[in-house]
Amino acid sequence: MKSDGKYYRSYIEFPQPELCSKLLDSFAESASNFTVCSIKYARPIRLCEKCVDHYAQFHAIYENLTDTVVNGTSCLALFISQDRLNAIQEFHDNLMTIWDKGNCNDCFDWTADGPEIKNSTLEFNKMFSNTMNCITSNMNPFSNNTKEICNKCMGFYIRLDDYYKSLSKDSIGVDSICMDIVDSMNTTRSIWSKNLHCCDIRKTPELIFLTCTVIVAILPLLFYITVRYCRPIRDLPNVLKESRFKQSILRSVQGRIN
Repeated sequence: MKSDGKYYRSYIEFPQPELCSKLLDSFAESASNFTVCSIKYARPIRLCEKCVDHYAQFHAIYENLTDTVVNGTSCLALFISQDRLNAIQEFHDNLMTIWDKGNCNDCFDWTADGPEIKNSTLEFNKMFSNTMNCITSNMNPFSNNTKEICNKCMGFYIRLDDYYKSLSKDSIGVDSICMDIVDSMNTTRSIWSKNLHCCDIRKTPELIFLTCTVIVAILPLLFYITVRYCRPIRDLPNVLKESRFKQSILRSVQGRIN
């Protein structure tokens, strides 16, 4: 229905309880703040540590919507499952999926006072910073030779890599470690192997070891083949020697006759 250039709804909108409306406004603001923060710190991934306060507020207000009851009905029930779009619940679930997919809770100890960064997270960040500082401080902008960086920073890198592996709750680690840490480790490994080619230095002694191992492994086989097929005819059984002797005589005689 149209009147004076304006559209009017054909049904009556019943006002929601004021308390619930205020909580909904706070929820919308917290969802917006968390969304902006998540996008801002998506690459490189620092979403967990940088956005934890926005996440905590977002989650707490959603819980308030659930727990606050007006006239026997929770505020959340007034706003969700009322239509097919179900926008409020969809926004909540999508934002929670981002947080859970990144295993962000694993970065923190959750206390009554709120999230606190785990000691293991702080220790990893410290070791990560030490490794990256070593790499950047030893870079020579006038040379492509990275061997010196590899040699000086090898200890930092190995300690960081070993500590990262110790944080894993399974054999892979990706499904259990906070995504901020996973992304930092992946970045370090990429720089170490692809940009600095430091893995080539570690491969050299490994190749030497593998080569020596293969040689030692095939020596018994070579010895067996040598003994089996190349020993002198005097070591062969008499019957075999006589047979070969007769064959040689027959060939000689046939050659003369022909």
